[in-house]
Amino acid sequence: MNKIFAKKSYSSIVNTTKYSLDIPIKKQTVYIIDFLNIFSDFREIKYKKYNIDFHSVKHLNKIKDTYDFFELFFTKYIDYTKIDKNSKFYFIMKKLHDYDNVLDDILKRYHKFNLKFIIIEDKYKHEILDKNKDDFLCQYFLCSLKDKYNCILISNDKYRDNESYIKLFNFDILIRILNYNRIDNTLEKINLKIKLTNTIIDTMITQKYERCTIPKKQLNIIL
Repeated sequence: MNKIFAKKSYSSIVNTTKYSLDIPIKKQTVYIIDFLNIFSDFREIKYKKYNIDFHSVKHLNKIKDTYDFFELFFTKYIDYTKIDKNSKFYFIMKKLHDYDNVLDDILKRYHKFNLKFIIIEDKYKHEILDKNKDDFLCQYFLCSLKDKYNCILISNDKYRDNESYIKLFNFDILIRILNYNRIDNTLEKINLKIKLTNTIIDTMITQKYERCTIPKKQLNIIL
C-alpha cells in the first residue's frame, strides 16, 4: 500500500509529527487480445454477411481484412464493449507470413493507443505445441501480469483443452514485441525470452480471468 507522509514542524518543537494516509492505487487495465481468434471470427462473419464462402477467400484478402479489422476494433468494437481507450492493448499472435510491414503500419496508424504486438515466432515440430502456442501465450500474460495490472481477455476461445498443452511448454519461449514509441515517434522491436516455472504453469491451468468479448454470432451488430 502506498503511503504519503506529511511533516508538520514548528520552531518551538524539536520532534516532527508524521501523518499517514492510505491511498489505494487503481491498477491500469491491460487487454490481452487473442488476435487470430477474434480476427478469424471477424472475417467469417464479414463474408457471411455478403453470402461469400469465407474459406474460398481467406488467403486472398488477408491484408485488406487486417486493416478493416483494426479500424473496426479501435472504433465500434471498443465503443460497444465500453472499453476505456486509455487502456493497454496487447495483441498476442503467431508469426504470419509477409505480415511485418502490415503490423508496422498498424502501429503507426493507431499510435494514439497504447498497443503492442507480442509475437511467438518459433515454429514447433510438435503439432499440439505449434497449434496452441498463441493460446498458451495469452494465458501466460493473463497470469504473469495479474499482480501489476487488471488483466482482461478478449477471445472467444474458452481454452477448455488447456491442460492438454500447457504442461508441454516446459522450455524457454522466445517472443518478439513490437511497439510504437510515442515519445520519439519510432518503432521498437524487442526480442525477449520467457523462462517458465512449474509454479506459473500450475497457476495457468487453474486461473480464472475476466473476459470482455463480443461473441462471434453477435459481431454483425457492429459490422
